[in-house]
Amino acid sequence: MIIFSFLIVYSVMVYGLCNLLVYGSGPFDILEKFRLYCEVKLPMLGEMLKCMMCTSCNIGWVLSILNILLFPSIPLTPFMILFDGVIKYWFLIIPLDMFFTSGIVWLCHSFQEMCESISYFCNNGIKDEDNEE
Repeated sequence: MIIFSFLIVYSVMVYGLCNLLVYGSGPFDILEKFRLYCEVKLPMLGEMLKCMMCTSCNIGWVLSILNILLFPSIPLTPFMILFDGVIKYWFLIIPLDMFFTSGIVWLCHSFQEMCESISYFCNNGIKDEDNEE
């Protein structure tokens, strides 16, 4: 049960982080300025920050590497927990954390977009194009 709770916390955390990096403005518009800077000076990073799946994929491997390098005795990512923190499996842990993070963020983002579409439909209804004049 603790692992399931951790996966929920991890999923919400990475979704929030990716949502901030892709759509957030932050205090004093710092995130917006960072994205604009990246578009001009680092176009590859700027393109990545426009896409939830790209950003989450990169967040996944970065968090995995940080966990392995900085906190090897404390498993903080899903597959570090699954492999009981055995760092010798780093070549599996890093891509699997990347895949999990990308997938869970995509799932959360798709659910959010579906809810927004339903909300829009409920508030505005379907407009009949033939009868609009």
